[in-house]
Amino acid sequence: MSQGIQIIDPEERFTLEMQGAVFTLRRIDSAALLALERRQGGGAAGREGSLNDEVLDYILLDWQGVTSPLGLAEVPCTRENKLRLPAAVKLKILGAAQGPRAEAGASA
Repeated sequence: MSQGIQIIDPEERFTLEMQGAVFTLRRIDSAALLALERRQGGGAAGREGSLNDEVLDYILLDWQGVTSPLGLAEVPCTRENKLRLPAAVKLKILGAAQGPRAEAGASA
């Protein structure tokens, strides 16, 4: 039997495992998305990329196993470092946070 669709709880957290890294995420509801769009000027054309950056910053709370290419030291989960993640990683994170259920421990 299917577990169905969950409403989004603003306090929920879940992890996404990817290539040896673990990302702590939260899903985004329509109220939070609307607030981010308003900060971006209503989601006007040409600002879509910056809105995606805002959403990524909102949903990605923490990580383990994300390293610098120089010396392989772990890097902190800051807005600047989030935006430096490879595009494929960002897309998987954005997709996981917009799913119908929070899938704890999901692997990609």
